[in-house]
Amino acid sequence: MAIEVFPTANDIGGSGTGRTATEENMVQTLDRFSAQSSILSGMVPSAGTGLAVDVAAGRCQIDGYLVRFTATEAVTVTASLTDYYLWLQLTGAGDSPPAVTATAWVETADLTSPPANAALVAKFTTSGSAVTDIGDDERREGAGHRAGIYTGNASATQDIDLGATPALVQARHFSDVSTSFRWSQSNIFPGNQTLESTIINLTAQYYNPGGQDKIEWADDKDDGGLMIIKDGFQARGELNTNSAEYSYIAWF
Repeated sequence: MAIEVFPTANDIGGSGTGRTATEENMVQTLDRFSAQSSILSGMVPSAGTGLAVDVAAGRCQIDGYLVRFTATEAVTVTASLTDYYLWLQLTGAGDSPPAVTATAWVETADLTSPPANAALVAKFTTSGSAVTDIGDDERREGAGHRAGIYTGNASATQDIDLGATPALVQARHFSDVSTSFRWSQSNIFPGNQTLESTIINLTAQYYNPGGQDKIEWADDKDDGGLMIIKDGFQARGELNTNSAEYSYIAWF
């Protein structure tokens, strides 16, 4: 088995690796102070042989447990399904006291009724004998927050790669401006749902301190704003002015 779970009263992963408080396990546990389930790194899905979904090595957290894939896991899924979701579930994680006894793979037809104690890993489509489509745009990723700086390039949109899909992003122009928007925030992406893809759904908010002292809302993409995309966010319009520097903070 290539899946290990920490901490647990049972040996999930073989030869004590599921429960031993090694320095590696403790360090990796520090970045998951959250009870929500999320993919922390890796675990990229791809089409394997036949009806297998290959989940690459990586880490996730499920209800406070650190789950580590030490190697690619080949998961056999059901034939002839369209746009189904694949979840990794921990058996026993919700018990009192919690004691994980096993891991299991669960398929659902939609995201409205997710299985308990589980993390969304992939969305897949199968024919009678093969995986024909695979993706991971909808899943919740990352933990904590991250701050940084990006420089505008004057294009209609600029993709800022964070390596994981955030739940919320805020950004502001470093300098005082008189005609351009200075501050914006994205919509909230709670994870385990479809990402927004159209400007109609963008409700970016702006603060313009250049003598106008007011808050406005975007009318169209030329006004600018931030939109969450797979593995990062997109800066638009006046939040992407040429050579301007913007500080941002992203929560996961």
